Amino acid sequence: MPALAQDTQPERRDPTAQEIASFSAFQGSAAGAPVFEIVRASRKAPWQVEASVAGAPYRAAGALCRMTQNRYAYDARAAASRRWSMAGEKRFAWLDRAGCGKPARLVELKQRIPDADLAPLIAQHGVLLLRSRLLFSGNTSCAPHRSLRFRLAAVDVSAPPYGKEELHALVFDSDGAARAQVWIRKRGAELNAWDVACSVPGAAAQ
Repeated sequence: MPALAQDTQPERRDPTAQEIASFSAFQGSAAGAPVFEIVRASRKAPWQVEASVAGAPYRAAGALCRMTQNRYAYDARAAASRRWSMAGEKRFAWLDRAGCGKPARLVELKQRIPDADLAPLIAQHGVLLLRSRLLFSGNTSCAPHRSLRFRLAAVDVSAPPYGKEELHALVFDSDGAARAQVWIRKRGAELNAWDVACSVPGAAAQ
């Protein structure tokens, strides 16, 4: 039984020389350096090979900076010239009044959000998290995590658990221990923490 449990653990590996050369031929020299993610669900499963390439950061409105990351999937059975294809994209943003240098931690955009709405959310996320601590205490999913230190990981748009209206939501992570989502209601120029929900990554699979 222990051997079976070990066999079902996801595996990762580095790209082969052939995979690196194949992607280099696909993207050309103009694109940025790829980051490979190669994983399989178990030893009996096929490897899933993906590569992501971050585009150049660019200035949006005011201090807001944006960047898009393209993700590509690899099919070893396809013809050599058709093995890589677009699998999706991720959008990121951050604040930098200087030169839009890439920060150590990016904020992922789960939805397309206008600059005018996005910049205040990122700028005030620390204050909004602090104001949401009272909501943490009254929420059964968040109460055990109310004293953890969180960092902003993403901005989303969705309906809170007890509402139908879609609101902007700030997604916070705490070093893998917990994830908190704080919904924000806007009144004029003022932003207020409206509702919260928390989860523990991987808890459902245990």
